[in-house]
Amino acid sequence: MKIVITDVSVFFDLYKLQVLPEFFSLDWEIHTTNFVYNEILREEQVVEFESFVKDKKLNIIKINIEEEAEIQNMQLKRPNKSFPDKTVLWKAKKEKCTLLTCDKVLRTEASFHKIEVHGTAWIILQFVENGIIDKMRAIELLEQLVKDNVRQPVEQIKKIIDGLK
Repeated sequence: MKIVITDVSVFFDLYKLQVLPEFFSLDWEIHTTNFVYNEILREEQVVEFESFVKDKKLNIIKINIEEEAEIQNMQLKRPNKSFPDKTVLWKAKKEKCTLLTCDKVLRTEASFHKIEVHGTAWIILQFVENGIIDKMRAIELLEQLVKDNVRQPVEQIKKIIDGLK
């Protein structure tokens, strides 16, 4: 089973696209840290994510005091990352697992640390590859993703859409 750790940007994208059940149906062990999880503030989102925690589909990693100090002291190429972002970067590096994020700076930092990193568009492709959705639904989701989130890599997503057609 593939282990992945995700930041809040992926959660928010998938929530907005209404594909959280599909995400949590992938044959992955999905983790985030308590600092990232605490960034989910809207009540309706909290309720939905709590259901995945209760069903043991989302694992919350509790960072202790010693780990907090280690994370604070972690050497970064760009030191302006938020502490929640640092926690998932640190954990992905420590566990040698895949990091899921749509944050360009965090993706660059992960690559610098030789961490496998992917975003929401890649997750949608995983839905197709795993038979969860068909190609037409994936195209709809990718088009919606670009409309909803201006920070997405538009040209890369257009290439993915072309490949699905």
